[in-house]
Amino acid sequence: MAVRNPRSQTTEWIASRHPDTILYGIIITGAVMSATAGHETSARRIVATTLFVLGIYWLADLYVRAFAEQFHGARRPLSERIPAAARHESGVLLGGVPALGTFTVMTAVGVAPGFAADVALWLTVAELGGLGYLSARRAGATAREALVEAAFAALLGVLMVVSKTLLH
Repeated sequence: MAVRNPRSQTTEWIASRHPDTILYGIIITGAVMSATAGHETSARRIVATTLFVLGIYWLADLYVRAFAEQFHGARRPLSERIPAAARHESGVLLGGVPALGTFTVMTAVGVAPGFAADVALWLTVAELGGLGYLSARRAGATAREALVEAAFAALLGVLMVVSKTLLH
C-alpha cells in the first residue's frame, strides 16, 4: 500500500469537492469582508452580511446548476436535480469557512473587528495562493512554475486587502 504525502491527500480532497465552488466561496467571503469591515462596523454585522451574501451566492449557483442542466439535454426531475446541485455547490459554503471562522473566533475573544478582518483577508491570500500551487502541481507543473501560479492566484486576495484599506 502506497503512502501518500499530505500535499497529495489535500489535493485529492479538494479535487473531490469541486475546487471551482470552493474558490468562489473563498473569493465571495473575502470580498464581502473587505467591503464591510470598516472601523465602525460590528463583528455581528460583518458575519451576518458575509453569511447572507455567501448564502445568496450558493442559492444562485444551486438554481443555475439545477435549471441549466436541461439546456444540455439532461432530463431528470426537479426532485433529483436540486439535491444534486446542492451537493455540488456546497463547496461555495465550505470555501467561506476558514476566513469567516477565523474572523468569528478572533472577535469572540475580543480582537477588534477591523484587525480580525485583516487577518481573515490575509488568510484568504494564503488560501488562494495555496490552491493555485496545489492545482499547478496536480497538473504536473514544476515547483517553480507552481510558485508563479500561486503568486498570481494570491494577487486576487491582495487586491481584497488593498480594497479594504481604500474603502475604509
